[in-house]
Amino acid sequence: YGINLLFRVHGSALYKGSIAGILAIIIYLLIELQWNSTRMSDDLDHPYGVGVLVSSVSLLIVFRANFGYQRYWEGVSNIHHSMSKYMEATMHLAVFHMQSKEHDKNRPPSFFDHDNLNKLNLTRDRWRQTEDVSSIYMEHSMKSVVDMEKVHSDPIVNDSVLSASARQGMMRTVIDSIVPPSPLRKEKLQRSVWNSTTKRSMTPTEEEEGTDVQKRAMANLNTFPSSQVPNENFGSRPNGQTPPLFLQELAHLSSLLCAVALSTLRNDIEDKESLLDVYSPGSPWPAADPDHLPKETKMRFQHRSKLVTIIFHWLGLDRLPGKRNKYNISRPLPVLGGVSDCEVQYLRMARGPYAKAELAFLWFNDFFIREHLNGSTGEVHSAIISRVVQFVSDGQLYYNQARKITFIPFPFPHAQLSVFFTLTMIPAVPFLMDQYCNNLWSGCLLSFLTVTCLVGLHEVARELENPFRNVPNEIPLNTLQAMYNETLVTMFSGYNPDFYWDPDIYNGALHALAMSKVYQRSCSNEKKNSEANRNVVGGSAHHSENVAQDATAVVDDETSRVVKELQGVLAKQANEIKELERVLDEEEVNN
Repeated sequence: YGINLLFRVHGSALYKGSIAGILAIIIYLLIELQWNSTRMSDDLDHPYGVGVLVSSVSLLIVFRANFGYQRYWEGVSNIHHSMSKYMEATMHLAVFHMQSKEHDKNRPPSFFDHDNLNKLNLTRDRWRQTEDVSSIYMEHSMKSVVDMEKVHSDPIVNDSVLSASARQGMMRTVIDSIVPPSPLRKEKLQRSVWNSTTKRSMTPTEEEEGTDVQKRAMANLNTFPSSQVPNENFGSRPNGQTPPLFLQELAHLSSLLCAVALSTLRNDIEDKESLLDVYSPGSPWPAADPDHLPKETKMRFQHRSKLVTIIFHWLGLDRLPGKRNKYNISRPLPVLGGVSDCEVQYLRMARGPYAKAELAFLWFNDFFIREHLNGSTGEVHSAIISRVVQFVSDGQLYYNQARKITFIPFPFPHAQLSVFFTLTMIPAVPFLMDQYCNNLWSGCLLSFLTVTCLVGLHEVARELENPFRNVPNEIPLNTLQAMYNETLVTMFSGYNPDFYWDPDIYNGALHALAMSKVYQRSCSNEKKNSEANRNVVGGSAHHSENVAQDATAVVDDETSRVVKELQGVLAKQANEIKELERVLDEEEVNN
């Protein structure tokens, strides 16, 4: 039932409103014990006059609370929209960069270049053989270019032809032998491509002897080294290896843009800077609730005593500019890659929050447009690149919508009116209860609950009107920034490991399938010719003998041609198998 929420005092509108409720009880007791015994007039004996006042003030407070909720959720929506647009622009640029010439050596094969494989009726279903979720590849073995579960258990050729000749059995053996159970042999995969034990790259010998797809997969590991340590995050740098500089700079500028935007929303104090810190990927999430921060952090902006902190909050002393500045300093927004002295100096030179956010926006756009003109985004057309500009511009649009909330307060006339009449409820409600209640305890209880409700609702409106500054009920900007940084780090993952399937392995299967169809056609012609010979009745014996000889000659010629072709395929596949066995044996000796 949420009973645990009742015991939290810091930031609570309930306990803050209860102070006014206690004052209402005191006023009610004075009315009952002092004023009623000495008054000479009964002007306040009718409750409807005070009831109209309470109803009017309730409508006024509810109206303000409704607008407070709207401002709060609008602020939350704008922040998430802004961060989403920044992230979309960044991820698009990362994908465009991976299509550049720089990654030609490690780009996975394309289905467009191997359209003939569709004739094999293959699947791209993924499956797992282990429940160990910490495994490097978690057995993401695909049925990819071959059915992993059946391994071509379905016959390639018609069963009716199998008994026609022993060569059909030879053909099927050839097909089965050249279709392995995975695009990359499992032993090879474990020892070199995704080696989670030794965390090493491919040796020069392996680079020379490996297939093209294996070379590409290993080049991907070298280009995006975080893939070599699967139990860590994508920000890891094994053996000092780092991801491409373009992606590093892109991630930094995107993180800086988001951090500057968020910092300007929570800081409106002139000549006071919002600190930026270095973010370390994989570090614990910052606490969303300031009350759950480490003790040494809370001591920087709170009093040592919890009671004093609560009293400061009740009196509004924790919302003074000095207190808020201490809070901002104690919780700097983290930036991926840190912030240089030059960046800090330029951000300080930009006067005002809006100027600082636009300066970071300028740096981000300048970087990716300059890199695009120099080829870092490959051959992606400028019309597509313009969408990135639109994404970043949309992010700035939503940022300015959030800035509108934080810099434009709730209208002063309405705020002043609601404060005044909320205070009038403290003495008015006890007079109302004096007319309704016949005993002392019920009057005290109802006065306390009614005043606490009205004043508490007014405090809720005040807390939610500015969702970026009212600690501890603010939007957790530090946590959102940390999540944004961790998302940026995923750019360092490189290509999906499942994209590295070996087309050369299945080209042999495709050729064998074509050969099997040739053989079926040969057997079919042979059968038709035999039936034709049996059905020839009458005519001259000389004519029948000539027809039989002609048919036999055709069959023998076709059979000889098919046999030669099959012998060539068998010889080629035998050489490939011997070469593969030699490579695997050398690897076992080296390991």
